[in-house]
Amino acid sequence: MIKKIKYKKLNRDEEGPKKAKSINYGLAILKTILSLLVVKHHSFFPQTTKNRFILEFTKERFIHVPSFFIMSFYFLTKHLLSLNPKFLLNRFMRLLIPYVGWAFIILKINHFFNIKFHQRLKESYSDLKIQLIWGACYVEQLWFLTDLMVYTLLFILIIFIFRKHCLFILQLLLILSYINQYNRYIYNNYFKKYPEYSKRTISYFFVSIPFAVTGFTLGYYKVLDILQKHKIKTLILSVIIYNFFVDHKIFTNTGFMAYQGIELNIQCVCIIFIFSLFNSSKIKNKYLIKFLTIITNYTGGVFYLHLPIKKYFTIYFDSIRNHTFTGVIVIYLISYFICFVGMMIFRRTPLKYLFC
Repeated sequence: MIKKIKYKKLNRDEEGPKKAKSINYGLAILKTILSLLVVKHHSFFPQTTKNRFILEFTKERFIHVPSFFIMSFYFLTKHLLSLNPKFLLNRFMRLLIPYVGWAFIILKINHFFNIKFHQRLKESYSDLKIQLIWGACYVEQLWFLTDLMVYTLLFILIIFIFRKHCLFILQLLLILSYINQYNRYIYNNYFKKYPEYSKRTISYFFVSIPFAVTGFTLGYYKVLDILQKHKIKTLILSVIIYNFFVDHKIFTNTGFMAYQGIELNIQCVCIIFIFSLFNSSKIKNKYLIKFLTIITNYTGGVFYLHLPIKKYFTIYFDSIRNHTFTGVIVIYLISYFICFVGMMIFRRTPLKYLFC
């Protein structure tokens, strides 16, 4: 029988000391792979290679951002249900610091590049205002943080007001979001009329709600914990279902932007199920744990930085300028290195959230 999470306040052990022991390294590795796919999505042209492995790995599946949303709200579920003020405040700090911080930092770097290399990058304070309001101007990928903050606040309000019926309300929200996605009239006559700088954030807001609700639902019923008892069945069924929806486009043609449709949600859930089966509790080697922590700890920073890095280093690397897979690796490594150094310098301050 599926058990729900009880409504209770979390004690200190749940907030702090046990956190390191509860890391699911399978999902951490998945986040690292997804962050590389995000870089690939913005920086790679398939015609630059004939390598079959690279072409298959880089085949556009659009699972990266939706999977991040699902995992984010999966791990947030118990804290939302308990309305834990300390954790929720920390949640907003983790989102606001990179959101505001990189907006200011990249504006100043744009100004430097415009002077030194005669570029035409956005650098005015009106651009900064648009960036902070919409999360999509000169640091386009920060729309992701905008929606995460709004979703978090929305979930808090729903849980506070409806309490025991919050899951039902969120499912209604999921259904309404899909109705909006599949209603081409709404898309053609409403979302297309928004200014370019706001279009991405507003339309993605409705596209990504189902992923957030899905992650919350999985956490509400502790689904990933239950699947640990049925690993073989979970693996086989997840692979079959994932490939079925890759080969059979049943719920597509929504008219929305990249991350739309019911089947994409199903595919992302299958991918998460597969990687969640990696039993982190059986890792006893402290050096392996440290290695996994190091290589998987900066996915957020890579996500925030990869597009600016692409712009700034195009003039230095032919591989980036020509959109090759080597260029993807270069962008990822530069972003990772900046995050690694930044974390070493600021890890004892709130500024660490810029890099992780």
